[in-house]
Amino acid sequence: MSDRCDQCRKPIAGEPVRTATRLLCAECGAQWMGAAAAMVGGGTIGEAIATEGWFQRLRKKRRE
Repeated sequence: MSDRCDQCRKPIAGEPVRTATRLLCAECGAQWMGAAAAMVGGGTIGEAIATEGWFQRLRKKRRE
């Protein structure tokens, strides 16, 4: 697949994360999903950043 991540511009290996307007790699997709989940849950920007980090660590552990 020759697609590149719209956020970090790295080549996407595997299945990309598709948003309404972007195509993201797994790492950037985890950041986006974590932040989006916190904001949808009524959180603040700080909570969104914290949830983003938590979600990234969770996905990384899951892959190991």
